[in-house]
Amino acid sequence: MAQRPKVYRTELTPVSFLTRNAYVFPDSVAVAHGDRRYSYRQLAERVNRLASALRGAGLGAHDRVAFLCPNIPAMLEAHFGVPAAR
Repeated sequence: MAQRPKVYRTELTPVSFLTRNAYVFPDSVAVAHGDRRYSYRQLAERVNRLASALRGAGLGAHDRVAFLCPNIPAMLEAHFGVPAAR
């Protein structure tokens, strides 16, 4: 029986997905909202700033965070930024 080639998989969390895409596709459009466009690099930078601010405010590993806003880029930033802060 012929051997199958080995397949290496890496499970992607939302944060690792963004990190990978910012590395592989830094200038590709990640977010389009109205007339605004953010590349993966720009989105990752914004997410990292939010994560840093949350850590600076004392967010802990098991703290809960609520984020209420309409379907705008800030919601996506929170989707990635809150887990990135932990």
